[in-house]
Amino acid sequence: MEVFTDYQCPSCRSLFEQTLRPMIADYVASGKVYLMHHDFPLSGHMYSGQAARWANAAARVGEFPAVEAALYDNQGAWETDGNIAKYISAAMSAVDFKRVETLAMSCDYPAITSRLDGSDPLAQMAHPCALDRYIAQDIQMGYHIPVQATPTYVITHNGQRLPAGSGVVSWPILKQFFDSLLSQ
Repeated sequence: MEVFTDYQCPSCRSLFEQTLRPMIADYVASGKVYLMHHDFPLSGHMYSGQAARWANAAARVGEFPAVEAALYDNQGAWETDGNIAKYISAAMSAVDFKRVETLAMSCDYPAITSRLDGSDPLAQMAHPCALDRYIAQDIQMGYHIPVQATPTYVITHNGQRLPAGSGVVSWPILKQFFDSLLSQ
């Protein structure tokens, strides 16, 4: 299951809290489902690109799950003032936070977001930072799905990619769908 999300999107938060958390604890942990996260920060969300940078920096030091949870759990607080670091620092050790902060703060220009015209989000940047390259790859992959709203998810089963879905789906419904696929 591939999921395209924006950390400032309320529906993405609902999908994470109500569906992905229990799915990760049950089906991902047991190896029944492989989950891939893709960043798709929307241009209408002021801090979503910066949040994606923090999440990508955390992934590079093995702290992605803690940071993803911190971003969604505290979305209402950090989206008002952009103080993402406050919640990231509380989600990990001081040593790991320093490593993540160094990576996330290495860029001195605004974070990238998806573009309405589907063009390369890095096109306007002379020297994009390393983290933005990963985010841009996710955005461009999303253009091909096509992602028209967040969250968008795509399920591949036995090599067959099913049509993309969008919005919040409850864990009991998704679990029933996965069980049906897994029984085939």
